Amino acid sequence: MFKFNFELNEADSLSNESPFKTQKLEIQSTDVAKEPTDWYKAEEVKPTERVLKSLDLYELNAKELTAGNIELRHLIAGFLLEDIKIHNDIDSKDIKQSEENHSDLIAGVYEGGAKIWECTDDLLDYLAKNYKADQWKNKSVLDLGCGSGLLGIYALKNMAKVHFQDYNKDVLEQITIPNVLLNLDETLSDDEKMKLLETETRFYAGDWSYFAKLTEDVEKYDIILSAETIYNVDNQQKLLDTLSKRLKANGVVLLAAKSHYFGVGGGLEQFVDVVKSGKIFESTNLWQADENLKRGIIELKFQ
Repeated sequence: MFKFNFELNEADSLSNESPFKTQKLEIQSTDVAKEPTDWYKAEEVKPTERVLKSLDLYELNAKELTAGNIELRHLIAGFLLEDIKIHNDIDSKDIKQSEENHSDLIAGVYEGGAKIWECTDDLLDYLAKNYKADQWKNKSVLDLGCGSGLLGIYALKNMAKVHFQDYNKDVLEQITIPNVLLNLDETLSDDEKMKLLETETRFYAGDWSYFAKLTEDVEKYDIILSAETIYNVDNQQKLLDTLSKRLKANGVVLLAAKSHYFGVGGGLEQFVDVVKSGKIFESTNLWQADENLKRGIIELKFQ
């Protein structure tokens, strides 16, 4: 059994501290043998009115954070995970398995989407400082590997049309979609909220390569946002292939990651070398933090 030391945001804290205060977490993987991974096929996940019935409960178990002048709300991870562990809900089987195994990475099963990771905060802060509101209006945005969906929600609240993609369907149903609802105008009726979800958002689950195939007839994206998605070296080319297939010719990718993911092998500098060797994208370093574990943000554009 391997143990990976990642940095984790303490998003499930009930204190008034920043939800992005970091702590060490041991991530365990039982994928000892290098056998081929059976990755989930892609599917579109449609929001249902059932999630609206839980909105009052979500309201009572939500935290707020600010990115520039945009307030974002999200479910407290501790509440959500405890509820999933208690209830034997087949729709949350992947999240529940990760909790039972005390693991945030189970190859082919679960990819850490229930937690808010540190580089999400970095990218939100960068966007708030460097992107004006009118740069989002009517733009087509993809939050790739969205997890909590905060990056996409930030774009949505700036009037972009946003698609959310995560490996796990239950992450989308139990976390992402509820978080999107928490950030909609409270004065909207339930019907108006569902209509807004239908017209301004879409949600996709499954492996990146299958997602790219599933959405090949869907309009490509002006902006693709992604955080903490390069830790698995074996999946990096798949990620780049997906970006190249789903980004508009004049589009931009903004990707935030740590310089090194201990025990896994991936990291930002290593990923940039892969980008350069592919000769599809040009990479620009936008931001870097040197305190504690180094982190950075890069921009990718077609050459």
